[in-house]
Amino acid sequence: MIGRLVFLGLLLICVAADAQEDYGLLRKPSCPDTEEIMACPLNLAPVCGSDGNTYANECTLCVQRQTTKMNILIAKEEGC
Repeated sequence: MIGRLVFLGLLLICVAADAQEDYGLLRKPSCPDTEEIMACPLNLAPVCGSDGNTYANECTLCVQRQTTKMNILIAKEEGC
């Protein structure tokens, strides 16, 4: 019985540590301060937006932010 409690306690600690690693990883993209929609380069450097969509690069995420007026952040530096 004590072995099970120790195992469950360690499992809980591992799950909590994983949750803390993922917290706070969102970052604001470096978008230009312009009101006009810009033309983006065609380089493929996928980013995952906080809206759950994959964007070809940071620039296309910026265009989506400007178009929708939503505060989309970068969740990770790869596809979702």
